[in-house]
Amino acid sequence: MVCKQNDLRWLFHSLDRMHHNCIKAEFEKRGLCKASHPHILFAIRYEMKGAGVSQRELADVIGISPTTVAISIKRMEKAGLICKKPDKNDKRRNIIALTKKGKKITEECSAAFNEINRDVFKGFTKAEQEQLKKFYLRMIKNLELRGAKLPVYLKRS
Repeated sequence: MVCKQNDLRWLFHSLDRMHHNCIKAEFEKRGLCKASHPHILFAIRYEMKGAGVSQRELADVIGISPTTVAISIKRMEKAGLICKKPDKNDKRRNIIALTKKGKKITEECSAAFNEINRDVFKGFTKAEQEQLKKFYLRMIKNLELRGAKLPVYLKRS
């Protein structure tokens, strides 16, 4: 598919890719590119408020398969970013929590992500940002109507 430079689909895709690459660069600076799904760290830290969480809960929050979560957890555990402990109330279940190293890296990345987002919206008024937000919410709703699964963190808003 060839798109013209000012085609809305091309612009949307380009923005998504550029933003993704900026985020990926921050992950790579901190050695997180081998973690497969570094978003797991952020889900534990910010969605679960640092409390321990099960693999199933992580899969549901992030919207990836439990198998993918299990593979990523093994890699992150090996890298010293997370630790697994048996649940005190249910010995069949493991609780995943961040290590000090995992907490430090999520703090550093969050600061870098905030900077990236400030740069993305530089020159936009608050009214323009609100209008853009409404457009995105409408597009999300349209995709939901097509059967796309809404991420758990958006369901709370």
